[in-house]
Amino acid sequence: MNKFKALVFLVFGAALAIFVAQNWQYPNPPVHFLGFQFLPLPMSLIILGALSLGFLAGWLTCVLKAKGSHPEKPPETPPEG
Repeated sequence: MNKFKALVFLVFGAALAIFVAQNWQYPNPPVHFLGFQFLPLPMSLIILGALSLGFLAGWLTCVLKAKGSHPEKPPETPPEG
């Protein structure tokens, strides 16, 4: 990893940490999913969870696409002679 990419990740991580710290005390909405109600979570955790799911979905798509793009070698034919 080059220094620029490391710096970008560091700045992005710092911005997320500041976001979480500033939004931790806002009202905690209850989370409903398929008729179940989960414990109220801080709004910042809900947003970070959504960002993480989006990142993981994009990363997994990229990995699967990269694995499928390698062309297969043609079968080797025995040398004639």
